Amino acid sequence: MAANFYRLKSSYYLAIFILVVHGGAIACLCFLAWPWWTKLLLSFACLMSFVTLFCQHVLLNNPYSIIEFWQQSPTCWQLRNNLGEVSKQQLTTDSICTRYFVLLNFVALNKNKTKISLVLLPDSLSPKDFRQLHRQLQQSG
Repeated sequence: MAANFYRLKSSYYLAIFILVVHGGAIACLCFLAWPWWTKLLLSFACLMSFVTLFCQHVLLNNPYSIIEFWQQSPTCWQLRNNLGEVSKQQLTTDSICTRYFVLLNFVALNKNKTKISLVLLPDSLSPKDFRQLHRQLQQSG
């Protein structure tokens, strides 16, 4: 089987989604009958979450952001992060593949069983790669 390499790029759609969700959470805090300092702390937590998720999943500039992945064999995928580290992962059965987005859930094949999730929107990959990944996942699942 020839390995198909998928190189991630920044997703405009994912950026908008993360912004709307975090902005909505902060807006909801305004309507709670809690002390101002509680709202301020929770707003700060939302902002920190936004910055962390934005850097890791949209800008892909976190050292541990996954920037490239490929299927090595039917049960083994490899993921490369910004540090250049490659990890062997297995795709879990709760992954989702639609024509609008792909959610890939991986579990490490080593002893510590770490979990990694990738949310891929149509602009996360080139159009050809997104279609190819969609076809590949439909055939294997």
